Amino acid sequence: MIALDTAVLAIYHIFRNDQRYHATRELFDKLGNQTKAITIFNLLEFCGILATVARKEDSITVFYKYLSAEDTKILFPRFLAEGEKDFWATLVSECLSRIQKGIRLGDAVILWTLETSDNIDAIITWNTKHFKGKSFINVLTPPEFL
Repeated sequence: MIALDTAVLAIYHIFRNDQRYHATRELFDKLGNQTKAITIFNLLEFCGILATVARKEDSITVFYKYLSAEDTKILFPRFLAEGEKDFWATLVSECLSRIQKGIRLGDAVILWTLETSDNIDAIITWNTKHFKGKSFINVLTPPEFL
């Protein structure tokens, strides 16, 4: 399964004058109704962008649209925690282990989610330097995928 990064979503839905829009549109056209993965963190980040550049109400509409889309799987990090202290200890430990590879917090939780999910073949992003060489997950731009 292919995972989509926030920039890909933002360019496709919002920034249609961006020079990368046509390649992004081709990506969505090629994927068609194929199931796409989006981490909950990417979806929330995208909704935050949408809320700042469009109407705030649109961000909630898009959030629920993606949650209920048949061709989209929303991914959450998988881990076991026995209570609040264990939850926070795991979250911090998992994020720090990725931050130590030179990744910012937002990308660390995205990568953690992808690494703990089944059947992720690659993440498609315009920000390859954020992820390349920092995980076993393949990292591709939309033109590389196409």
